[in-house]
Amino acid sequence: MNYYELKYLLEYFKTKFQKFWIQRAVTPFKNQLELFIENDEKSFRLILNVTPGNTALFIDSFRPPKKSNTQHFFAEIYGVPIKDIVLEVNERLISFIFEDGSRLWFKLYGSKANALLSRGGIIRETFKDRDAVGDQEPSAKQIVLFDESELDQLKYDQALQKVLPLLPKAWIITLSAFYSFEMMSTKELIGFAKKIDNELRNSASFRILEDGNITAIPESILPIKTTSFFESVNEYIQYRFKNFAHQQRLYQLKGDFQKSLNRQIKRVESVLKNLYQADKGLQKADIYEKYAHILMANAHLTVTREKVIVLDDLYSFGEKISIPLDEKISLVENAQRYYSKSANSLKSYEQALERIPILEEKGQLFQSLLEELQSIDTMATLKNWQKEHRNELLSLIQNSSKDEKTVNEFYTVEHKGYVLWIGKNARSNDKIVQKSHKEDIWLHARGVSGSHIIIRMNNSKEMPDKRIIEEVAQFAAYQSKAKGAGLAPVIYTKRKYIRKPKGSAHGAVIVQKEQVVIIEPKNPFQ
Repeated sequence: MNYYELKYLLEYFKTKFQKFWIQRAVTPFKNQLELFIENDEKSFRLILNVTPGNTALFIDSFRPPKKSNTQHFFAEIYGVPIKDIVLEVNERLISFIFEDGSRLWFKLYGSKANALLSRGGIIRETFKDRDAVGDQEPSAKQIVLFDESELDQLKYDQALQKVLPLLPKAWIITLSAFYSFEMMSTKELIGFAKKIDNELRNSASFRILEDGNITAIPESILPIKTTSFFESVNEYIQYRFKNFAHQQRLYQLKGDFQKSLNRQIKRVESVLKNLYQADKGLQKADIYEKYAHILMANAHLTVTREKVIVLDDLYSFGEKISIPLDEKISLVENAQRYYSKSANSLKSYEQALERIPILEEKGQLFQSLLEELQSIDTMATLKNWQKEHRNELLSLIQNSSKDEKTVNEFYTVEHKGYVLWIGKNARSNDKIVQKSHKEDIWLHARGVSGSHIIIRMNNSKEMPDKRIIEEVAQFAAYQSKAKGAGLAPVIYTKRKYIRKPKGSAHGAVIVQKEQVVIIEPKNPFQ
């Protein structure tokens, strides 16, 4: 609340509280004081709320006070007639003066808001302990208006607030959309401040604007169309107080949607970044096919447990080529393995080409939704936006909820176009086994405790490229007791070859058809 509002509120109170007294003052809720004010004919309920950001003082509709779970305040002035109501000059201090000399102060200072009872200039009781019993009662500060000194050292909004400190910062921000304060000379700024001050003191207009906000600034100064006027300053303050929660809900909903949209945008960007490099897979497909052809051309050779074979390069006359081998199998079987890797690499490339335009369109949709959301400033507009984009948002919310749940159960990491699930602990490892698909790839450091890791395969029956397996195996080694070793064995297999025995300990599984890689541990989160 600000001084201008309180000036009109004082006048309103004086029309209501002639020859009245306080019958009871209780606090039914945290930060809220209710004062029941009455005479022989009428009763009023005066509300003081001291919640930072939503400080308010207004008369609300009457209802009897709660008889339980309430704390009473200021009992010594119960039944004492109110003699006068005073607003300190240029201050946010209203006080009720009683016939016995007591004074009930209402400090409307944002985070320092409070109610205080004083007598003889000394505080006798407080609503909140933001002030101390025994201290001097509040007094008006000397506020200087239209101070011209050192304005050239301040930004335009700071300069206007220095010239007219009674003007709330939020109102200055609103006015700055219509006035170029930075272009005003000191004389023009002072003149503008005096005009606003005069209008607000003498002809404030308590109104609802077409954008849904409310203000006391007349339309002659703030040229935003008015949709309706409040009957009184009390109704204006009451409306703002009761709609605070409404606005907070708007900000919360917008924040939730923004968070989900930003998460999905980052995810799409991450996957696209890897897919844009899919041509490397095509190059590898050519290399693997070349290896396979050369090995088949030399299938008659006998090799014994060799990890690399050097042969004539059929594609570069007179040159040699080194081809890595799986020493456990024949040259023909190695050739078949390279044909398979070539086919998989080519398939990955073709799948990438199919996914790129789909993901680009999805990313553009999310970005468009985010831009629309950021411009929404009323709950009605947000509801219309939700209705218009119901299907997209339903999918978004479901994915986000799934993401949040997954984050709580295990880590999710993007790696070169693949989604990885990494267990946090034994129970988390169980969740991974339970939730994964039979065609996903399962990895774990061999012979030591550690995290299970799943490579999500989207129902594909193919295996990832060996390079992907080795890189994810590095993560599995790091997320285990073997992380300090120079090299560590990691086993991997399809999820369908993992079995969880009934009654076994958390994280325990039986593995069939396992394969092993010896790998250097690497942190998956770097």
